[in-house]
Amino acid sequence: MPTLRRAALLALALAAAGAALLLVRFATAPARPVATPGAVALRQGRIVATFDLSEAFPPDVQRQLGNGLTNVVTLHVSLVPEKGDQPVSIYGRTIEILYDVWKEAYQVVVKDPEHPSGRALHLGGWKELRPLLTEANDVDLAPASALSGGTWVAVARVELNPVSKELLERTRDIIANPRTGTGADGGSPSVLGAMASFLLRGAQPAPGVHFFRSRPFTVEGGSVR
Repeated sequence: MPTLRRAALLALALAAAGAALLLVRFATAPARPVATPGAVALRQGRIVATFDLSEAFPPDVQRQLGNGLTNVVTLHVSLVPEKGDQPVSIYGRTIEILYDVWKEAYQVVVKDPEHPSGRALHLGGWKELRPLLTEANDVDLAPASALSGGTWVAVARVELNPVSKELLERTRDIIANPRTGTGADGGSPSVLGAMASFLLRGAQPAPGVHFFRSRPFTVEGGSVR
């Protein structure tokens, strides 16, 4: 057998052995744990949700938020039946962000049901701003009494610089007048349904829009299961 041919066959054999070894390593490697992006709990008779929104704010977002213009982030958290229907409640929050290029700091205004007129923050850099954007902790959604049995999910929707003026107006209305479809908080299911038509339309991500869900849950015996 010519030397050149023997060398070629040897190279092919080594490549095949390497590929087989890689396949074995891949097959036996431990699977990466899948983090649950949303969690729901019961606090003093009320349903609260916590979300990790990190995927909505990858590293390149820092450059966009530092462009010297006012950028707006909207967060909506809806409490909806697992099989789909009008939400029993919707929580809204807007975050207005302006980067001061001279002071190298962020001027931020947060509006939510706890601060409907706005809460002004001065943040020294990205390390201070990012947790504000990515951590939605203990979002108060509704009294447990508003959930009349069944299985529920909490859905968070995050959008950077929403183009819909009507959505922003409805968000301001939700912030100023929090509503729950049933129960002691009162409210109008039709208003919630109209808002949901903007927020949960097939839950299909669009440019700048991200969705996060909790696991399905029920409320039984004074606890979330």
